[in-house]
Amino acid sequence: MNPVRGIFTLYVGRMFLIRFLGLLIFFVIVLQMLDLLNQSSEIMAAEGAGGASLVRYIMLRAPMIASQFTPFAALLGIVLTLAGLSHTSEITVMRAAGMSVYRVLFPIGFVCALIAIAHFTLHETITIKSTDALEYWEVNDFAVDLPPKTDTRTDVRIAFDGELVSAASAARSGNAILLSGVTIYGLDNEGLINQVIEARAARYEAGAWRLYNVISMDVNTNDVTESDDAIWTNSLDPELLFALTLEPDRTSLGELVSKIRQLNADRADTREPMTSLLSRFSKPLATLVMPLLGAIAGFGIHRQGVLLARAVTGSALGFTYFVAENMALALGKLGVLPAIIGAFFPFALFMVVGFSILVAMEN
Repeated sequence: MNPVRGIFTLYVGRMFLIRFLGLLIFFVIVLQMLDLLNQSSEIMAAEGAGGASLVRYIMLRAPMIASQFTPFAALLGIVLTLAGLSHTSEITVMRAAGMSVYRVLFPIGFVCALIAIAHFTLHETITIKSTDALEYWEVNDFAVDLPPKTDTRTDVRIAFDGELVSAASAARSGNAILLSGVTIYGLDNEGLINQVIEARAARYEAGAWRLYNVISMDVNTNDVTESDDAIWTNSLDPELLFALTLEPDRTSLGELVSKIRQLNADRADTREPMTSLLSRFSKPLATLVMPLLGAIAGFGIHRQGVLLARAVTGSALGFTYFVAENMALALGKLGVLPAIIGAFFPFALFMVVGFSILVAMEN
């Protein structure tokens, strides 16, 4: 590499990296303090809670905040870096030396690629585990001596095989699968409820569910029957039940892929987990779009507006991307858009927009 270009790459790349890390640390500290103020009373309400509980909450919550705001910190870091270089006329000197817009942005793009890789790695190795642990701790009212998490689902609500099923919990006990507080709503061909079954518990055995302390009501005739136990015939097996009640955002990548395969094998709905799976890759990639959207802060022509207006415009483009990304992901999880479109369409669209801006500035 040309020594001059190497020094330039190191100079601009280091400038952006310092600003990015400073902004990310700032966001984590400020948002963590606000969140802790909001949750501290509930955390300290647990029996035996003290300073260790607050520290534990911070350790579990901080990775989630850092992961969520990494692309946002990258956007503001790029805007500040390019605006600063433009204000000191360093970009003018670079352009006068024959550097193209793409060459000036290369160090920032290179650092953004490293940030995207680090974001993906840390999210899959740390954030997922801390999110799951925090959710389990929060559900149990921040108990101090909380036992290790078991393979248990709470507040189960699923629709499958013409029935709506809800249960207070679903747990594995050895080789047995137990449900508690079960309510089953049978649906007719028009989607209306025609039967309601309530049971204290249910156990999966010999390929079928056995209900205990059962109360059944026929909606059409209002006939109510009670029995000590009854067989519930439904193709909902335990593995499918646990796959349907999976929380994609709190599940490791390997387990999520396995559960999606299970859902596909049972011809169940995979829209939400598939969109969440693809978003694991699209969200870190968002950092790669930020140099293109924030470039206007450093390369605009003065007669087109003052430096502040250009910086605000670059930031606004980045904010628009985040709004479009969240909207597309929500539509993908609901099945309005195909999963791959919901996860990657904003990325592709704003990449085109960003490169169009660069071409216009280069010309």
